[in-house]
Amino acid sequence: MGLPPDVTTEECIFSLQTYIIVTISCHQVCFIGSEYNPHSGISPRWFLPCEDPCECTAIRLGGMRIPASSYRQGAPHYLNELFLSEDSDEIQAYFDCQPAENNPAECSSPQPLGMEDGTIQDERITASSSYYCCSASEARLNHDNGWIAESDDANPWIEVDLVEPTVVSGVITQGYRGTLYVEKYMVAYKKQPSFDYEHVNGNIKVFIGNTDGHTPVTSLFDESVEATVVRIEPTEWYGGVGLRLELLGCRRD
Repeated sequence: MGLPPDVTTEECIFSLQTYIIVTISCHQVCFIGSEYNPHSGISPRWFLPCEDPCECTAIRLGGMRIPASSYRQGAPHYLNELFLSEDSDEIQAYFDCQPAENNPAECSSPQPLGMEDGTIQDERITASSSYYCCSASEARLNHDNGWIAESDDANPWIEVDLVEPTVVSGVITQGYRGTLYVEKYMVAYKKQPSFDYEHVNGNIKVFIGNTDGHTPVTSLFDESVEATVVRIEPTEWYGGVGLRLELLGCRRD
């Protein structure tokens, strides 16, 4: 079957290429596409639908049927020439990729972050509710008092604003004197104040807390996190939600 009289062979080839549908990924295998309009008179532009080609371990030929400009902010990455490779080292060299930095949330020797000694100021400690005698700012390890949530608070929490990104590696919990204590809890955090909360070690991780109101219990995370806000979410308690705590980690220089 011949081509329509107003369509050249070159236009047909690039049109077919433009309208191939492929799975797009910028993690490991990346598919390169071309942005081409045969009627514009502009040469086709090759692109990867991602911001950082250094994430790719292989780059293969694909086709895009939608403009590259429709991809997420920061993408696509345009190329001056067609480049294909199955060699991750070659890709790293071609794009002049820099070695990945060590995990920014590493902390080899976690230290108290300032709840007990008062480095963390009172106004940086807030809670879902507080009993009249026992505000959130009193939830400091070994403090004479402590934080108590109101008895009708079904989803109690207390959180600490660390202000600056800080590596957090664990929590020390302590009950309220001898009468109230948290038996189990979860830990949520924000990487930045405007970000959503994430849970340490995933949504199913529940930390074991206290068995009395006096003895401190230390729980270290499987992996440290970088956070500006840390929230303790009690899930089980004895007598009521009563808590004193310290955060463990490393301050940034």
